Amino acid sequence: MTAATTKSASATDQPTPGEVLRSLRALKEGGSVEVNVLTASLAAILTLLRWGAIAIGLGWAATQASGGNVRVVATLAVAIFVATFRTVIPLRTDSPSRSALIFAMGDVVVLGLGLGISTGLNSPFVGCIMVSVAVVAFGWGLPFGALASILAFASAGVSTVYFTDDGFGFSPLAVLALVCAALFPGIYHINLTDAERTRRRLSDQRDRLVETNELLGALMDVARTLPSSLDLADVLRSTRSQLQEAFHPDRLVILTLDDTTLDEQLWSTQTQTQFDLPPTFPVDALPSPLSDAASKPDVLRINDLREISDRSGSGMYARLIVNGRDRGLVGVEREARAAYSPGDAVMLGGMADVLALTLSNARSFGHLRSLAAAEERSRIARDLHDRLGQWLTYISLELERIQAERDEPSPNLKSLHADTQGAIAELRDTLMELRATVGPGRPLGVLLGEVIDRIRKRSTLEIDLTIPEDRELVLGEVVENELLRIAQEALTNVEKHANASQVTVAWTIERGRGTLYIHDNGRGFDPARGIRGNAYGLVGMRERAASVGAILEVRSSPNEGTTITVLTSPTISGAHP
Repeated sequence: MTAATTKSASATDQPTPGEVLRSLRALKEGGSVEVNVLTASLAAILTLLRWGAIAIGLGWAATQASGGNVRVVATLAVAIFVATFRTVIPLRTDSPSRSALIFAMGDVVVLGLGLGISTGLNSPFVGCIMVSVAVVAFGWGLPFGALASILAFASAGVSTVYFTDDGFGFSPLAVLALVCAALFPGIYHINLTDAERTRRRLSDQRDRLVETNELLGALMDVARTLPSSLDLADVLRSTRSQLQEAFHPDRLVILTLDDTTLDEQLWSTQTQTQFDLPPTFPVDALPSPLSDAASKPDVLRINDLREISDRSGSGMYARLIVNGRDRGLVGVEREARAAYSPGDAVMLGGMADVLALTLSNARSFGHLRSLAAAEERSRIARDLHDRLGQWLTYISLELERIQAERDEPSPNLKSLHADTQGAIAELRDTLMELRATVGPGRPLGVLLGEVIDRIRKRSTLEIDLTIPEDRELVLGEVVENELLRIAQEALTNVEKHANASQVTVAWTIERGRGTLYIHDNGRGFDPARGIRGNAYGLVGMRERAASVGAILEVRSSPNEGTTITVLTSPTISGAHP
């Protein structure tokens, strides 16, 4: 979404033939220097043709005119009148009205009547009417040129019948001359119209490309200042910094619209300053003016917030759109009225476009990273099963064979066989855990139950599990897979290192935010003494939590057990990549 948009030329935006010819013939008032030069040149050519036709006719009919042939003199007078009139007042073929065409047809009729006074189309001055027919064909096209030729024949014929006793007659040469006068300029008109239409189309495309290039350049400048990281936390942190640097807001908010499996979508507050919005809230609870911006195609700029909200000052708000779908909102406000200009709105629109794509890329990258990790776990599980599993099975079978061959196997041999069986069982559990993946119909709650069942079978731990009764109440697969790995690591630590007898595991989801709670009654430790960086896999658990924007908290006291709580971000929780 951008504040400034470029419209593509539609079919209705294409120039009409009349518009094309008006720009081409350039017979108009005003215009550029080039247009005026073309106007003068074309007018001069038409004037030269008109007077040239008169001169040729006069040379041809000089004997008749000097001999006192009144009809020839009358025809000459009509031709001179039309030529003089059009020299002083030239035809304006660029006029949007039909008056110029009517006047051009009038010239043809007047000249036709004038030719009929003498000998009709056999008159020496037939070139004058040919010029007028050519002007019509060149100015308005071949159909009107053909009509002008018909009018020339008709007017000359009527006048000949009226003024002479010879009747209507014409030579084939005169017919050919009038046809050519209409045909060739008419064809030239078509070619020029097509050429000009092509030129204008290319010019429009060039203008759009230039404008697009300018907009892309501006967006590139914006993109250089926006985050390129694929980590969501880095993206939000960097974007917040850039918004503050660009607009110096007193209040700032970034919201995302999350698709969940609940009956409604939720707005999730990614970051905010002085907005006091809850972490998540329904779509219809979006406060004004953010709710107004959510329905606007462009950046919403408000000079006085008191008109629509209980806050003072001014603000700008933009939608975050990816592939035509709303993904969030960004808003900046200042205490001063009219603090933001239209240029600021354009800049925010560009930043919103890049921010939306960056957030989408970060989420997509997180999803791909999770898929890659799942694929890698499956590969490791296959390798362990095909190699280590087969070797352990082979060793176990050999130990059984050796024991069967002896009447009384040694205690060490029995112990080795038992250890081998234990290793096989542990490997089997490890493979099950590696292959356990959240998917359709297998949410985190179900997989937690399977993990705990395996622990119960191989240990004496009493584990109490609480999960949502509604199996449709789930978060995104990316988040739940990482939480599953955290739970597996935590329970393994309890089983091997905590010396605990009871464990409580709870998994709850409320308003798009998930909470994983694991508590044991083991030996615990003293947080004041710190935790070794690699102790009990805490480093890996912290990294997994951070990868999905969750918060991992560890609480413990000596001889009072340990509590691990993972609180997911509502924005990440509700995401379904």
